[in-house]
Amino acid sequence: MKTSAFLSFILVLTIAWMQFYASVRESFNGVPEYKAEIESLKKKVEDERLAREMDSEHFLEFRQNVATLMPGVLKEKGEGEEGYPYRTLASVLTRKESEGVRHVIAKTLFESGRTHFRNQEYAKANRAFQQIIDKFGYTSYVTEAYFLMAEGYFKSNELEECTATVKQMVELFPQAELTGFALIRLGRIYEMQNRNDEAVDIYKTVLRSYPQRDVASQARASLRGVEL
Repeated sequence: MKTSAFLSFILVLTIAWMQFYASVRESFNGVPEYKAEIESLKKKVEDERLAREMDSEHFLEFRQNVATLMPGVLKEKGEGEEGYPYRTLASVLTRKESEGVRHVIAKTLFESGRTHFRNQEYAKANRAFQQIIDKFGYTSYVTEAYFLMAEGYFKSNELEECTATVKQMVELFPQAELTGFALIRLGRIYEMQNRNDEAVDIYKTVLRSYPQRDVASQARASLRGVEL
């Protein structure tokens, strides 16, 4: 009798466990769909974030342009009662704020370009980097903008544009570590074009001119590859 009761208990427990397992399995059958939906939502959030950044960039650029124009406007219309609105606006947009606005615009553009670069959207990335070069050449982002633009051209197989960009870096930032890396990329282009002697000269120049460990290590490895 006790054995029969025990077996009945085990049977009930087994059935309950099977029902629970079936329920859990059914709940998790849609996991791949949930993952796809989550990835879709993540992309949407990222797209919206970039859109907000660009809207912010346009607004800040507008403010910066207003600040740039204000001295001339004040000279022409800043006198008397009619000039009060212009004087008020000028007091808000100080020179210090104007520089801050320009820095924020440059940072926003750079982050946007770098995001496009990571996503292998090299044409979009290079448009952002070119804006930094054209409008914000004094900022700390410009050297890396040149370098990533050269890399974007290389990865897009636009070798002439890459070569021209590297040569600009040599002229503008001859001592920068990133220029050393860019020259190594130029040496690689020469190898691809069967200009091995010129590639060797480039790598040796990098070894002489850029003592930074990572740059020198890459140049040395590239040089060995050509000489072999």
